[in-house]
Amino acid sequence: MLLAGAPLWLAGEGGRPLSFVSFEGEPVELALAPGERALLVHFWASWCPECAEELPALERAARACEGAPVRLAIVNVAESPEVIARFRESLGLTLPVLRDPDGRVWRRFARGLPANLTWTREGRRADQGPRDEAAWQRALGELGCGGSAAR
Repeated sequence: MLLAGAPLWLAGEGGRPLSFVSFEGEPVELALAPGERALLVHFWASWCPECAEELPALERAARACEGAPVRLAIVNVAESPEVIARFRESLGLTLPVLRDPDGRVWRRFARGLPANLTWTREGRRADQGPRDEAAWQRALGELGCGGSAAR
């Protein structure tokens, strides 16, 4: 699932939810819900060229997660709703977007973009770097999307 380096398994979080803001400005807390196999949080920004390349690939690959016990959240780091809306429109993205307005959650787990936080029953791990569509299909398949992994 990882492109470069070893995943960083995160300890000491105690299963506490991650706090974000919806696109509309409402508080949102994310955590692995009962019955879910995995929660994948993908951090991105419009100024990141790798993010612009991989978000459409992620959206296409994420279709395999429909009906699977896997949830995907794409989280913009520190940009305004107006910038996010223009960027989403320019790429034709339809996935809902959460915001990390000051980058606080992102900084807890990563230093570069794009970055991913994968939360499973075994714990949470973070990794960085872009993925192409095939890499996203493999990563999501390992989590239980699309029948590539045992459920």
